[in-house]
Amino acid sequence: MLCWIHIVGGRLIMMGQHDRSETLFYYFPLEDQVPESHLLRLIEKHISFAFVRGRLKQSYSETGR
Repeated sequence: MLCWIHIVGGRLIMMGQHDRSETLFYYFPLEDQVPESHLLRLIEKHISFAFVRGRLKQSYSETGR
């Protein structure tokens, strides 16, 4: 007898059985996770890091990831 087995989330699951209930992806605004009093918010107000993307552009793939 031939049986397919997938490893999902560290558990073995036989093909055709998907009893996994937890969500794989969560979508939330990152801004909501950083408190207003955090040091990074103060730095962001006074320093622009817009130049970084331009300086690293040659490192990015033109076809995506």
